[in-house]
Amino acid sequence: MPKDDESMRISRSDLRPVLIIVLVAVLLAACSSLSHKTSKPEDLAAMAEARTVLLALSSQNEKLKNFKGIGKIKVWHKGKKKIDEKVAWIGSETVKISIVVLISGYPAIKIASDGKWVYYYETRKEEPLYVKYPATDATLQRIVSVPIKISDIIMLLAGRTPLREHHSALLHRQDSGLGYVLTLKKRWYGIIEKIYLAEDKKQVHQIEFFNRSGSLIYRARFDEMQAVNTYQVPARLSISSDKSMGFQLVVQKYWTGIPVSPSMFVFRPPN
Repeated sequence: MPKDDESMRISRSDLRPVLIIVLVAVLLAACSSLSHKTSKPEDLAAMAEARTVLLALSSQNEKLKNFKGIGKIKVWHKGKKKIDEKVAWIGSETVKISIVVLISGYPAIKIASDGKWVYYYETRKEEPLYVKYPATDATLQRIVSVPIKISDIIMLLAGRTPLREHHSALLHRQDSGLGYVLTLKKRWYGIIEKIYLAEDKKQVHQIEFFNRSGSLIYRARFDEMQAVNTYQVPARLSISSDKSMGFQLVVQKYWTGIPVSPSMFVFRPPN
């Protein structure tokens, strides 16, 4: 009998994790069912329209593979001007880019990415600085003070809208009554991105990206667009954070369909 009692106690304790799992599954199913039942018709319509808008945004300038441009870049850090110089860039697909900042006509700052590595070279100081690091989640913070992803700046320079992974999307009219805002949310995360659109729901004016705590990471604004061949690309682009940091790019010339080679996106260490 003692052995049977002991085995009974063990079997009961073994059942506890199973019962907990079953209970959690039932609660989650109930919550899911409740959320579906309480969804308002206008919310369902907003979700359906959001999917249509997302599909259109994902196909923006999709045939634009290679491009280059020259212009002026102004960078401010904590409200003070840091750079006000000429800049040139080459972009390819969605992962390759080369940017050169010219100071007094000399290429003083270079940054490039071939999709695997990021190469940074700066000659403004007494000792030239060369850094190579993995391209995963790499940013342009070294140059522009804002932690904007390299993949994002490539998309923006190509006139596209970077879209974060999300679980839900809603399209609503802006509070001002002018245009719409598309809000992307991630489960257990909250709002991850907001896209502000014109009345036609096609032209993007502004994009905001948020971290897990709900704070703004950075804001991208298409201040002015231009037609180059069959594409709509930036003529003036502004990127900023809420920490008085950011930059503005004024595009003076823009070319599409240019030939590129892998060597354009790699900087070798100085001799």
